[in-house]
This record gives sequence, structure tokens and C-alpha cells, in this order.
Amino acid sequence: MKRLITHRNFELREWQQEAFRSVLSVCNNGKKDFLCVATPGAGKTKFALKTAHHFLEKNLCDRIVVVTPSEGLKRQWAYEAANFAGIDLDPDFTNNQGMEASDFHGVVITYALLGQDKKQIHSQNTFAKRTFVIFDEVHHAGESLSWGDALKRSFEDAVFRLAISGTAFRSDDAPIPFIKYNNNVSVADYNYSYERAIRENVCRPVYFTIHDGTMKWRVGTQEFEHNFKDYLTPDQVSKRLKTALDPKGNWVRDVLKDADEKLNEIRRTHHNAAALVFAATQRHAKEISKVLLELTGEEPPVVVSDDGDGSEKIESFKRSNSRWLVSVRMVSEGVDIPRLRVGVYLTIIKAELYFRQAVGRFVRVITGLHHQDAYIFIPQDKDIVKLAETIQIERDHALDEAERLKNAGAGGNTDLFGNDYTPALQGKFIPLGSEATDSKTIAVNIEINSGIKHSVDTRKVPVNDDPVYLQKERLRDNLNLLAKRIALKRKNGNPGIKPDWKIAHKIWREQGGKEMHLETIEELINRLNFYQNLLRN
Repeated sequence: MKRLITHRNFELREWQQEAFRSVLSVCNNGKKDFLCVATPGAGKTKFALKTAHHFLEKNLCDRIVVVTPSEGLKRQWAYEAANFAGIDLDPDFTNNQGMEASDFHGVVITYALLGQDKKQIHSQNTFAKRTFVIFDEVHHAGESLSWGDALKRSFEDAVFRLAISGTAFRSDDAPIPFIKYNNNVSVADYNYSYERAIRENVCRPVYFTIHDGTMKWRVGTQEFEHNFKDYLTPDQVSKRLKTALDPKGNWVRDVLKDADEKLNEIRRTHHNAAALVFAATQRHAKEISKVLLELTGEEPPVVVSDDGDGSEKIESFKRSNSRWLVSVRMVSEGVDIPRLRVGVYLTIIKAELYFRQAVGRFVRVITGLHHQDAYIFIPQDKDIVKLAETIQIERDHALDEAERLKNAGAGGNTDLFGNDYTPALQGKFIPLGSEATDSKTIAVNIEINSGIKHSVDTRKVPVNDDPVYLQKERLRDNLNLLAKRIALKRKNGNPGIKPDWKIAHKIWREQGGKEMHLETIEELINRLNFYQNLLRN
């Protein structure tokens, strides 16, 4: 039996209260869709869970579904839902299960899982039970045609669809399902900007430290030496940046040294502050890790992604006192390491969406900590500097933008940034060396208040037990251990008999039991007692 959803007082930030009232207004007007765009780190998850709790409490829905962009975020959502809102969601749901167990209020799934739903399980479940759905970082729904189609098909009959995003735009013209467009530009029902978040001390201000340098490289038999201020063709601009980011040169070492000094300075008042490097490739990341080992005496972990083993490394780093983390494309939304105060952008990726997501890893506020500005070190490449200078500008998804950018580069004389295009020189590219020269720090924020409010979001809703999914995990682990012991016992010590590891599960199902993933906590406990009796007999 699922937990009863009862009234509780949520301590919400001002913007979360405003957004919640806007949702109620939209719902009361008979509409079923709402897009909330709020800067990374502002607290979109808690706003969404407050809304979900309201729909359950007022009997406006029967179940909750959260759709996330990555596997790593599923358990994060399930844990937050249980602890903040008393909502139990199954983060381990698979399409072949059919429906979640009856002691869950719903499920957390990924956009990819929806795309694999050939039997339209989620569409059937939405039709069978009144479903409130949350689309986390909804712009991901446009990444694949199958994802977008599956999203529309699965939740067409939902009683309400709440879409949230920190960067609600795409670099292509794929429309985002269930989003309103006006003159081909997405329209948010509520928008909470980075500028306002800084003013209200909800997010940290971020400063960018820009490093120039002298880079030397060779193409074929021709050698080049330039700094970032020199005008070059796009092909040579790319080679200049690659030369600067080569860990064998001194530019990377000089910048990392400056960043580590900044980290030391921050650690005087924030003792476990940490730094994150964005690397280009796995090999590049490992080479950067070695440079940091030489500079600091501590070899930082390397995370290739935030799924799988990467998720465990991220969680371990989050809880540790380690200083540095090196990553490759580890900027997925929701990656939450509040102690990050210093970033170093050492990748050639110039996509605005990626850059904004990277910066979003540094803006989360730690309650009660004063003077917690964040610093990101970037090369003085004009395109990357432009991304930094415009980080506070709000962005919407424009369906015609991709075509405009495509046309800008189609004439043969400009690239996507509007630079003159010259064909690349022929010959092998070899970076010869680099060193950082002068640097400057720019503030792209509005005027900043001193200090952080102590009262922001400090309340934790007390719960008497763990979330349902964690209780079930422990029960399933115990059941599998007992099943192994039962299988070994039935061998009677005969080395010639191969143990049937599934024999206990088979006996249980013969007695009318369900598949383990469909059982409630009460049913799992009954199964545990059954296995224990098998061992005794």
C-alpha cells in the first residue's frame, strides 16, 4: 500500500511560489501544459515536486511520471521526491514491467526508455490512470525523432504536463513536444532568469578569467606563432585553440596553476571547495590529470560521463574533500556538486547549449556560506569569450534559427559564427608549444549583493523511513542472498550437482507469487519469510 499523500507546508523560494501559482492559474483555465524555464541551480526540482504533491493531494491525478535526460538523474529524482514531498517513485522501472508496483505513486524514466517503448506501455498506463507528468530538461525531447514521437504518444492523455528546463533552447529546428511556439519561437509560461537569481541570492555569481597566450604550431612544412588577439582564418583559429589546449604545452599548465591558486584562496573560507576541468576527450582528460598531479601532488579522478561508473565517481567526489575533478562531457543537467567553485574550460566545444550547461554546474548556492562567487578559466578565443559575455541573456528555442545559421555558412565565405572562411592549409597539423601570457577577469552579472541569505531553502521535510525504492532494494538484495543459500543447500554437498540459483524464485512463483519487481514491500517481506522457512526445512 502506497504512502498517503497528506498536507504539508513547503518552504519555497519566492520564484517557486510565483511559478506554482501560475501553474494553478493555467490548470484552472482548462489548459494541460506548462513550461517553466529557470536558470540552473534555482530549484526547479522542488517547484515541480510541490506541484506534483498538490495534484496528488487534491485528487487531480492518480500517479506521477518524471521523464529525465539521463540514467544518473532517475535515482536523484526518486530520492528528492520521497524526502521533499513524500512521493515514492520507482527509478528502476522498465518497459517490460507493464505497470509499477502498487506501493509506488509513479515512476522515473528516461527519454531514451520512452523511445524504446514498442508496445506503447506508457501510453496505456497514462490512459488507464490519470497521470501528471514532469518533463525534466524538456529540450532533450527533440534530440531524436523517435523520442519526440514517443513523448507525444505516451502522454497525449495526461491530465497535466509540466515541462521544466534550465536551457530551454536547441541548436537545431526540431520542435520540442507540448511546447507553445509564437512566430517559431518557444514561449515559456514562467521564466526565472539568471539575472534575477543573482539579485535574490538564489544562484552564485560567476566570473570568467580569460587567458591570452602565445601558441606555436606547424601545418605541413609551414610554422605559425600567434596569440589569441591575432586575426586568423577559421581553420587556423581552430588549430590555435587546439595548440593552446595541448597538455604538453605550457598554456594548460599555466592556466591550471592559476586556477589552483584561486582554489587555494577560496579554500581559506570554504574548506572543501572543489574545481572541475572540462576536457575534450578521454585521452586529453588523462593527460590533464597527470599535469594536475605534478602541480598539486594529488591525482584527480577522471569522469567520462555521468552515467554508469561515472555516476558513482561523481557521487564519491561530491562527498569527498578532493580538490580537483577532470571530466569529458560531464555537464548533464542535474549534476549537483555544490562545492564546485572553480572551473577550467579546456575543450574545443563552442556550442552555446553545452557551454551554458557547463557554467550551470557552478551556480548552486550553499546555505550559510558567505562570499561564494565562482570562477571559470577560459581561453581568449573570441567565440568562447562571446559565450561567456552573453551567459546572462535569456534564450528561447527558435525553430528557424538552425536554418538561419546554416544559410550563414552556406555561401562559402562565412562559418557559423559569421567569420570569413578560407580553405584549410594542406599538411599534417603538429602543435609545437604554448604559454599563457596576460589574463583578465570579467563579470557578466548584474550588481551583486554581499553575502548569501541564511534562510534560503534550509528546511528538510522529516520522514520516518527510507524511500520505498531503497527499502525494496535492501529486501531484494536479501532475497537474492537467501536464494543462493537455498540453492546451495539443495545440492546436499554433492559436487556433481550444479546449483539452480533460481530454484527459490521458481518455488515462490509456483505458490502464486509475483515477479520480484512487481511486488510491494509487504509482498517482498512475505517472500522473505517464505525463503527463510525454505532454509529451515
